[in-house]
Amino acid sequence: MLLLSLACLSVSCKNELQKSDEFKVKKALDSVSEVISVEAAKPSFVAQSTDQQTADNIKNFLVNDYLKEELSLLTANDRKFQFYKIDLNADGKDEIFVRFMTSYFCGSGGCTFLLLDQYSEIITRFSVTRAPIFVEPSKVNDWALLLVKDSGVFKELIFQDGSYPSNPSVLPKAPYDAPSGHAQVMFHDELYESKTFEF
Repeated sequence: MLLLSLACLSVSCKNELQKSDEFKVKKALDSVSEVISVEAAKPSFVAQSTDQQTADNIKNFLVNDYLKEELSLLTANDRKFQFYKIDLNADGKDEIFVRFMTSYFCGSGGCTFLLLDQYSEIITRFSVTRAPIFVEPSKVNDWALLLVKDSGVFKELIFQDGSYPSNPSVLPKAPYDAPSGHAQVMFHDELYESKTFEF
């Protein structure tokens, strides 16, 4: 009888230990799942839009130069921008697109975008332009061909005389209905999100 009680006690203890180990493993797996879930929830921005030094240079340019006279008119919500660095003319130096997204800079036709050189000199100030912007690998006048959608059709922006056309709405429809499969996509909020900064 004593042996039977000890055997039962041993089996019971073993079952308890097994349950305890299973609980620990389940708890550990839950913890890992939480970490993975948190990591997956973190926004991942395209690398061309995250450099802090570039963001600081743009902030300085906006505050002390481009928007100097208008700063008092801007709300805190208006003082936001995104950027995207890309070499458009294959000279080894990145040009920088700056995107404004708030009501001060946007209307029914689109928003203001800037294209800057590495010294924050304006190459083109785009008005009424919609994101995303497609950068084709083909070049005209040694600069990449840009495509934007306007009024439901694509417009081709060709670099000429030191600038791209500033107002896509006045351009004719592009001779094709979609970007090539090799175009680089900028400011696509669902697929290729850019980081937002404040100034």
